[in-house]
Amino acid sequence: MPRVSEQYRKARRDEIALAAIRCLERKGVHDTSIADIVEESGLSTGAIYSHFSSKVELARYVVAEYLLPRLDYLQSTVDVRTPREVLTTMLGVFAEDGLPAGIVLQFWGEATISGEMREEMLGTVSRLRAAMGTALRPWAQTQATDEAATESLVADSTRAVMSLAQGYVASTALFGPRDAREYVDSVAAALRQAPADS
Repeated sequence: MPRVSEQYRKARRDEIALAAIRCLERKGVHDTSIADIVEESGLSTGAIYSHFSSKVELARYVVAEYLLPRLDYLQSTVDVRTPREVLTTMLGVFAEDGLPAGIVLQFWGEATISGEMREEMLGTVSRLRAAMGTALRPWAQTQATDEAATESLVADSTRAVMSLAQGYVASTALFGPRDAREYVDSVAAALRQAPADS
């Protein structure tokens, strides 16, 4: 029997992941079964299980295909990127790469009731936080006077960027597609109008 190439395995996993995304968008994470994905993909149950043993493993693959390349990009250079640029880059996962925000929101929801999904999402958030910190550090070094101030600015900026990204995901999932740059611009404009602390 000829060996299956890694390229073939990846193509099949991508095919299954796309079928799963269509099901998840229609039925939600909780109500989508492996049988639904089998029907959507046209593949056999054995073919699905030979690539993914559970919805959590499938979620891990979707995150790896859509989100992790962005994280790699953010960490791959030492270019000075402002928090605004880092946020815009991250939102490209939804705007340019086509990851449905509703599915991410559903993964978060599932994580509140499934320990295994929660563990997976916490791992993803941890990787995301580290990548953003790496991406923001060169900018923070241009703004701060010493290492302690730099680390504080990195931590604060990372939290802010992640919160704004979560807002974009929730808003897009609930109210429909929104241009990522327009979202970032509107947030920046609103924050410029905010009153100073008294």
